[in-house]
Amino acid sequence: MLTGGCACGRIRYEASGQPIIFGSCYCRQCQYASGGAPSHAFLMLKSELKVMPAMPRAWRSTSEKGNQVTRYFCEQCGTPLFAESSANPAVVSIKAGSLDDPGVFKSSGSIWVSSAQPWHHVDPDLPRFDKEPPQ
Repeated sequence: MLTGGCACGRIRYEASGQPIIFGSCYCRQCQYASGGAPSHAFLMLKSELKVMPAMPRAWRSTSEKGNQVTRYFCEQCGTPLFAESSANPAVVSIKAGSLDDPGVFKSSGSIWVSSAQPWHHVDPDLPRFDKEPPQ
């Protein structure tokens, strides 16, 4: 069980299943959402995520591939929590920084490195993809 929440404690969550994958995204939208850094997150089945007691605020945008991406955050403190894409509605991306123990995050690769800023460190020992990995 992975647990986490926002900085102010208004929103808490429990993720009860096994993460599908851990990774880092360097796309421009993730840079905006994080304040400049890539998004370090892990994918889980949405059915394995329980959010309580308050629900996060949502903001939607269109990805470069035309998918609707919804990013969830605490409206009180601004902590980024989750994201989901219309490309795979059964999956949710949970932000590593929102975990109670972010040390469990171990990236298995990087995506959208073509958008990485020159000052971003992209781990050279992990798989990397200019955009998204092939399906």
